[in-house]
Amino acid sequence: MISEKEKIILKSFGEHLKSLKEKQELSYREFYKRSGVNTGDIIKYENGETSPNFITIMRLAIGLKIHPTVLLDFDFGIDFSAGLE
Repeated sequence: MISEKEKIILKSFGEHLKSLKEKQELSYREFYKRSGVNTGDIIKYENGETSPNFITIMRLAIGLKIHPTVLLDFDFGIDFSAGLE
């Protein structure tokens, strides 16, 4: 089970992913074609429902034609000094 702070991180990541996709005016279909990541999974990531693994993060970045660090450069929405509990 994931903590409330982890849920916040997933939600923040999802919002960032969606924003990057929308800035490029990518449809889910086009994003799937570019990344190879299933549309249903992309929607789950955008909604903060699940966490992508490392390879999926690479595929999402390829689909967006950005460096993976850009995909991970967002406000996580938590104070890391307090831990994740």
